[in-house]
Amino acid sequence: MNIKLTQTLPKTHTQKILKKEAKSKDAACLVVLIDDKKNILAEAALSDYQTRIKQLMEVSHFNGKACETVADYALAGDKKTAKENPVQLLLVGVGNIDKLGHSVLQKIANTIYQSTQKRVDSITVALGDALEENHFGQFALNLLAASYRFDKYKSEQTTPVLTDIYLLADESLKAALTFAEAVFAGQSLTRDVANEPGNICFPAYMAEQAQELATTYPDLLKVTVLGEDEMSALGMGCFLAVAQGSAKEGKLVLMEYRGKSNFSANANKGSTNSAKVAGGLKALADKLPTKLPKKSSKNADTNNDLQVANDDAPIVLVGKGVTFDSGGISIKPGAAMDEMKFDMGGSASVLGTIKALCEARLPINVVGALACAENMPSGDATRPGDIVKAMNGKSVEILNTDAEGRLVLADTLCYVQRYNPKAIIDVATLTGACVVALGHVRSAVFSNDEDVLFELENASHLSGDLIWHMPMDDDYQAQLDSPIADMQNIGGKGAGAVTAACFLSRFVEEGQAWAHLDIAGTAWNSGKDKAATGRPVPLFMQYLKNSANMA
Repeated sequence: MNIKLTQTLPKTHTQKILKKEAKSKDAACLVVLIDDKKNILAEAALSDYQTRIKQLMEVSHFNGKACETVADYALAGDKKTAKENPVQLLLVGVGNIDKLGHSVLQKIANTIYQSTQKRVDSITVALGDALEENHFGQFALNLLAASYRFDKYKSEQTTPVLTDIYLLADESLKAALTFAEAVFAGQSLTRDVANEPGNICFPAYMAEQAQELATTYPDLLKVTVLGEDEMSALGMGCFLAVAQGSAKEGKLVLMEYRGKSNFSANANKGSTNSAKVAGGLKALADKLPTKLPKKSSKNADTNNDLQVANDDAPIVLVGKGVTFDSGGISIKPGAAMDEMKFDMGGSASVLGTIKALCEARLPINVVGALACAENMPSGDATRPGDIVKAMNGKSVEILNTDAEGRLVLADTLCYVQRYNPKAIIDVATLTGACVVALGHVRSAVFSNDEDVLFELENASHLSGDLIWHMPMDDDYQAQLDSPIADMQNIGGKGAGAVTAACFLSRFVEEGQAWAHLDIAGTAWNSGKDKAATGRPVPLFMQYLKNSANMA
């Protein structure tokens, strides 16, 4: 799908309204937006169409309610224009213009696309100055997202006629449109990999997708993949406890986006903790970043150097990548288990965000970590009651093998702190309890840092990719106490999403800014419309854009 700004409208050929549908199916279409008071948006630019618009509104009793439509298909030309393709007209209601929010804009965009995709190859949407910048960006992204298709496995595929969208709006919105295109590219990749079936999308497949991005954007992206031997050498027992039940090897994929500086150059200087390196894995030292020293007030020059390093420190995004979640030995019920291919939605969104970053070329440093494993029952699978040790040395009693996402995230959180990040944000389809609490509208956010929380909430508002702040009081931590280990991996029936976040918080060092997003209710749609949504790529991109502008 091509989308562009324009300052001109399709040329009108006639003001005559006919009931006969035009023969041509590849004509252009002008989309006119009208509010519930019958005011025409971008009215000043539509002088040549005023008569047709008012006639069509009158004869169809058009009221301008949100997503109401009426079409004038039949612009058969007069004798002078009979050989030219007619310009079709589509009126779309937007409702109360003062209440235009993300959900309404999404519905309007979907209505426009569905009404034109099989009829014309080009549409022009007359917006004028009706939408402010963030609403314009949301609208453009939703128009693009409406065109997304995943039908590669169908023997018969239908191709939409519509290929070009023109938005009649001020040229000052060009940057917003370019950013929306970058977000769409990343969101589409997220949906593509998440929609793949479990027999295609294994941990190695996710690693391959990351490596393809590195090949496409060699100046911006470096990818490193750790296998199970390397993770064993690092003491990542929690991660491996999930992966060991599957014949498919678990992978930790590290994607370094260098939009501002070569930040890992500092990270790789100095000595690596050799106690963590075992089994003759000499290459591991080159893959493991080394923590920078803490700030000291003794030397002003040193402090300045460290401040520069801190300014260039990356934001780390960690994604849960359980490519299929059977529940392991604590196996899930059979109903809807097919949807557990979406349990890698967190990693898919991180992968897509990195792609969008490369397209937008934001001046910021970001590390994307994909914690990829398959959770399967087998003779080698972890048993309920097993005790494993995490990378930070803490022991975990695994009471339920279906609480596996927090295990792969725990070790990954330990690992990525070696980048000395400004902030770590992990994202996961983590708990059914989150779906019970928030449904499918908002993702849950937990955080130990007010600044990160504020910035995420602001990005949520601007992008329309909504979140909701959830509690993480210390009193909840007691639910994770184990009589025989440092902690257990579940906290009982009450506050399941909260105790999962509390579990993860135990693997974040004091002073490290961190947030956790539970996207169990927002990463995909169920039922007959079963498909990945691509969330929270818009949220992440808005957050990173804001962070880049503040740097």
